[in-house]
Amino acid sequence: MDRSVFTRTFNKETVPDWRCPTCGTGKLTLKPDSLTVGEGSNSRQAHDHPAWGPEWIDYRFSCMFLCDSKPCAEVVACVGTGSVDHYGWFDEQTGHEEESYEDFFTPKLFVPPLVLMDIPKECPDSVCVRLKQSFAMYFADPGGAMNAGRAAVEALMTELGVARYTNSKGKRHPIPLHKRIEKLTAKYATPLKEMLIAVKWLGNAGSHDGNEPEHEHVRLMYDMLEHCLAEIYDNKVKKLKALAKQVNKKKGI
Repeated sequence: MDRSVFTRTFNKETVPDWRCPTCGTGKLTLKPDSLTVGEGSNSRQAHDHPAWGPEWIDYRFSCMFLCDSKPCAEVVACVGTGSVDHYGWFDEQTGHEEESYEDFFTPKLFVPPLVLMDIPKECPDSVCVRLKQSFAMYFADPGGAMNAGRAAVEALMTELGVARYTNSKGKRHPIPLHKRIEKLTAKYATPLKEMLIAVKWLGNAGSHDGNEPEHEHVRLMYDMLEHCLAEIYDNKVKKLKALAKQVNKKKGI
């Protein structure tokens, strides 16, 4: 999935190609007259500053998006922040410098949340639930989204039959996720294990003190999770690998 679309803002005239989270095929369009915009308190007070310009404006907004697929017609609520961008250019016809200002809006929450990675149909519900929790936090809380991605890997290990606990002296102790991943059978290639361990580290970074997680880190996590889940659960990948093996064995058709 191309996740660059989730880095874009929108305005009244233009909405990025966000897919409907319910049907997965339709695109979201801004519901007419649903966009409500207000200026934050500090932003309003800043108007009195002698150096004030429209670029200082800080909006709050709410709106509704509609799926453009008629069989679906899902309604998606959205809230977030906004700003004003300045554009300047030289008009050769008039010989004057021209300028304009446009409002742009940055989502912080979608309800229901957008689906931010391809998930195989065979992926277990326990993993899907954690992924959807991650999607819900992505725009407002990248660290929380990364932590939920780590929880998805924990659920995946359980689904793949890796023990969650060890018993010692009559007491049950949780097995660290790193060791659980390393316990995966040889059926799962080393590169998959390395990616899952990388997701674990990213998830740790999302909940521990240190460098502030960025959206690009979450998108990297989704890239690795998407690949791993496709390798494990996507029948298309398995069929293509089997066909490639047959072709290689025959050295042709």
